[in-house]
Amino acid sequence: MKELIEQDILVMVPSYEGESGNCTKVFLQEEVVVVKSTLRTFLRKLCSYHHFDLKASNSHYGKLVSARSNLPIPINQDRIYIQLKVREPIGKDDGAMGYFKLGGIRKIFSREGVTLVRMEDGVEHPCLCKLETAKKQWRQGNLVRELMGKKRSQLVGEAVEYYMKQDGPAMKSDIARLYMKIDALLLKMENGYE
Repeated sequence: MKELIEQDILVMVPSYEGESGNCTKVFLQEEVVVVKSTLRTFLRKLCSYHHFDLKASNSHYGKLVSARSNLPIPINQDRIYIQLKVREPIGKDDGAMGYFKLGGIRKIFSREGVTLVRMEDGVEHPCLCKLETAKKQWRQGNLVRELMGKKRSQLVGEAVEYYMKQDGPAMKSDIARLYMKIDALLLKMENGYE
């Protein structure tokens, strides 16, 4: 399970798999893995592995994007997942939502009345929500990513402000400027020099 969680997961969807019952299909760049646990359990393990508090995130970002449910899951800057309805559950505790990596989505569109999400690997995943709803979730995910970036730069700004106010040696401000430049380079590297 740990090896799977460490990989670049593009999509996680609930799936009924024969005798195994309610499982999770995990779509990676070049393969699909079926995990014999519910999506809720798999997501909980993914969040735990990355030391991510899902409840705190929902509370924080829910206020910022003015939503209470189906919020993006920003595990980190590179792993933000949006939720879209992908199936009608059979049982009471069966999940209906699938999780799509924000950076892996190439296009959300409708064909013959069915909403589809095309991922970077070319696979198209059907959704049971309306096209407008899917695009709204995509916009919310992008907004959360933008807010995460601003929060990071705000922390850097606060660090620089602290050193600029100090009447210590000039070396502190030099270190702060260097820190800002390194942080900007790291951010560019994380985003693929965009």
